[in-house]
Amino acid sequence: MGLDVSAVRAAYPALADGYAYLDGAAGTQLPAPVIDAISDAHRSGLGNSDGAFPASARSDAIVAECRQAIADLVGGNPAGVILGPNMTTLTYRLAATLAKDWRPGDEVIVSRLDHDANIRPWVQAAGRAGAVVRWAEMDLPAAELPAGQYDTLLSERTRLVAVTAASNILGTRPDVAAITAKARAAGALSYVDGVHATPHGPTEVAALGADFYATSAYKWSGPHIGAVIADPALLEPLRQDKLDPAPDYVPDRFEWGTPSFADFAGVTAAVDHLAGLDTTAASPASSTRSSPCSCSWAAAIEVSSRCRLVPAAVVSRPAR
Repeated sequence: MGLDVSAVRAAYPALADGYAYLDGAAGTQLPAPVIDAISDAHRSGLGNSDGAFPASARSDAIVAECRQAIADLVGGNPAGVILGPNMTTLTYRLAATLAKDWRPGDEVIVSRLDHDANIRPWVQAAGRAGAVVRWAEMDLPAAELPAGQYDTLLSERTRLVAVTAASNILGTRPDVAAITAKARAAGALSYVDGVHATPHGPTEVAALGADFYATSAYKWSGPHIGAVIADPALLEPLRQDKLDPAPDYVPDRFEWGTPSFADFAGVTAAVDHLAGLDTTAASPASSTRSSPCSCSWAAAIEVSSRCRLVPAAVVSRPAR
């Protein structure tokens, strides 16, 4: 494994200002390749999607590349990658969509460990539908989220379980796979907030058992873009309010308005940057970035274990 910490730091222009960026929840700074990708996209000339001219074709290609890059990063299907301005906005949209099928007496489970972005949208949607909100509690002072409590929280009326893959405040990592397995056995969907987990190690959505997995690129050296990853077959029957001329196919129907195409180019560059952190790994230009990304995380973890810092700290910030 070959993680050159000095070279990694040198890739981030903001780190030359002499400050230590300690606020992990505020996100990472951008490496030069991401800044360049965003600038290059703007310079190339961009247009709205599905147009009959080169600028639109460039935008379409950027969107497709962004979906593929995120799918490679988290082990998802690019056809099920919903792009948006941030995780909170996308979660509100999906909460409203899923709640259309909830009825009075149905139940939703949220946790005390979660960021409010994976609590409030579900609590508010449940309130409008007359559904009951049930709470998974932390085990104090250990600040763990015991998976066993879901055996009593779940029922035949449970429609959704929202849970974080890593706390943005404590760093606690619940046993997500165990929780989602219990949810699935009860016939409920699972919505996993991976915003703070994704930048700290390899992610496989299937291994987590997440029906929906949310992430934000600005937590892993990308621009302010959010994404939710799901099985396209799960998204297909879901109908969300949209404009008449907007696409009606998955995943585009969940994306409102004209997006920041140039930022999508930055997201792809961020994934390629992460995949290239380990100089001994395979090239990101291979058919999938999954293997080089995993090698880069392993190299980062090896360095951080010596420094007693989490992987993202080798880029810009210490552990939370």
